Amino acid sequence: MRNIEPHIKALAVLSLLGILCFFATLKAPFVYDDLHAIVENPHIRSLADFQEVVGIQNIFNRSVVLFTYAVNRHLGELDVFGFHLFNLLLHIFVGVVFYFLTTELLALETTERRARLRSLPLVAAAIHLMHPMAVQPVTYLSSRSSILASLFFLLGFYFFIQSLKLWQQRHRRYQMFFCIILVLLCCFLGAGSKEIIVTLPVIVMVYVWLQFPQLGLRKFGLLCLLVLAPLLLYLAYRYLHLGNLFVLKADPESMQMDRVLYFLTQIKVLIFYYLWKLILPLNLNFEPDVRLAAGLFDPEWLTGLAAMICLTAGLYLQKSRLLQFTFLWAFIAFLPTSSFIPLKQIVTEHRAYLPGFGIYLALGLALLAACRNRPVRTGMVMAAFLLLTALLTLNRSLDFRSEIVLWQDTAKKSPRKALVHNNLASAYLAEKMWTPAEAELQRALDLDPGQTDASINLGHLYSQREQWEKARIEFDRAILLGSPKAEAFYNAGLVRIHLNRTEEAIVFFKKAVEMKPQQAKYHFELGNAYRSLSLLDDALQEYRLTLENQPDHLQAHNNRGVIFWNLKQFSLAEEAFQKALPLSDKDPEIHNNLASIYLVQNRYEEAIPHLERLIALQPQNTKAKELLRVAMTMNDAATAQDRP
Repeated sequence: MRNIEPHIKALAVLSLLGILCFFATLKAPFVYDDLHAIVENPHIRSLADFQEVVGIQNIFNRSVVLFTYAVNRHLGELDVFGFHLFNLLLHIFVGVVFYFLTTELLALETTERRARLRSLPLVAAAIHLMHPMAVQPVTYLSSRSSILASLFFLLGFYFFIQSLKLWQQRHRRYQMFFCIILVLLCCFLGAGSKEIIVTLPVIVMVYVWLQFPQLGLRKFGLLCLLVLAPLLLYLAYRYLHLGNLFVLKADPESMQMDRVLYFLTQIKVLIFYYLWKLILPLNLNFEPDVRLAAGLFDPEWLTGLAAMICLTAGLYLQKSRLLQFTFLWAFIAFLPTSSFIPLKQIVTEHRAYLPGFGIYLALGLALLAACRNRPVRTGMVMAAFLLLTALLTLNRSLDFRSEIVLWQDTAKKSPRKALVHNNLASAYLAEKMWTPAEAELQRALDLDPGQTDASINLGHLYSQREQWEKARIEFDRAILLGSPKAEAFYNAGLVRIHLNRTEEAIVFFKKAVEMKPQQAKYHFELGNAYRSLSLLDDALQEYRLTLENQPDHLQAHNNRGVIFWNLKQFSLAEEAFQKALPLSDKDPEIHNNLASIYLVQNRYEEAIPHLERLIALQPQNTKAKELLRVAMTMNDAATAQDRP
């Protein structure tokens, strides 16, 4: 019991630190990629249908992350508090697992040093939980994949170490197989969260190499084959499933980058951004303005390479195997995103979540070394360091309190990045702040005339002002510049409707539907366009597809009813209107349509309640009052006639 008590106290402290540092983020809004990853994502709308729509085994689409989003939606719809609470609890749980893993990693040190480092697990886990670099992955909900993958990484690593310990105890080797099963399960769940889990087998083998130097080359090679086998199977399966190991189909823009220049740039980024920000987390930036290296002789990447070589030499010469392991962990964990596979964002802070554990261990070692054999000083230094870290984290979390504040902060730090000004304009547009939005969009287009998103947003701005021709020009420009977004085609169609160019609009709506067939509003507007041209069969088909994607689409039900009414198919019209009624009992048009259906069929008794409801909603509707008087008269006459 005495051995457990310190751990319980440590876990309580860690949980409290995590809550104190991130409680201010629980009401932060959805921002940027959260909209398409969560808010507009059709694959997470129904938890009951998740296995059929996505399937947990569909790991290449990050099925585990999508499942957690589906759980959030099932429990609280799109209440952002639930999503943030889930992320915060995950972050704290990661810190707890990191604490226990660090207690195992102390075995890399000598017995004498282990005694001096007994507080390292608590210190390193506290740094992780409170570090400002954790704000983005915890608060930016689309970054949940980094937290989940890191959790399964740490759990898998911990269970692997337990399996090694059990192997050394002959009478408990049967328990080792249970631990191995847990390792494989963690690998599977990690692969369904984010591809960075592929670094786990490599980092595990680095640990074995440092922990058991006496193994010999033959035994170590055999163990390597066993440990790396799941990784090789995963890569083979990925190749068979996707057809390529190093092309990201979900991010086609990134494939236009030069792989060599991207790799050289990442050498600079590793040293002068990620490592620097993990050690000194000041001036953090949601969208850093980092450009590709100019070439092989670019001095920035060459300086980064020189710094990396010096760091490697220093680590090799010093005696602590644990310190060597921490930097090897960080370097290897960065490889999936910071090597020769180009990604659209050259730098983003949530990629440092998993590699950060290595640096946090190194920071913990440095703090404890600075206060060696001085417990009072150690306590004071730790308290001061953690207080400063907490203040920086709280300050950074305030940047996420609204999308406008976030992008204003980013625009100050990356003033020459067109994407940032466009995103700030998007935030202004959402709040109907037209003038600052227009200024930011013009700034974005001045920096990058080919910024298609800025043209789309400018088109939205002109649409809000009902300047339809100007809006059409902007949407068409975005399409001509090669915008891959269905939204550009959809809005190009909408402005043509306002310009009475319906036949042209249909072409754009059809292209939008082809690009995103799950978008209900695209089908709905295409249906409206067909209806205006009296192409009723086509309109009914599009309204049906609208309702397949959004069963509660009130106007689609109503429009189907109107078409059936005009075709004098009254039973089908009634069915459509009745489906619309529960969606909005306060919509006067639905009550008017149902009353009309019943009146034309002489079903006066059924028409009366809808006319009464229509009058309650529109007290000045004299026509409804007259129809109610007629319906009541006719109903009384029919009732009197039926009497014996």
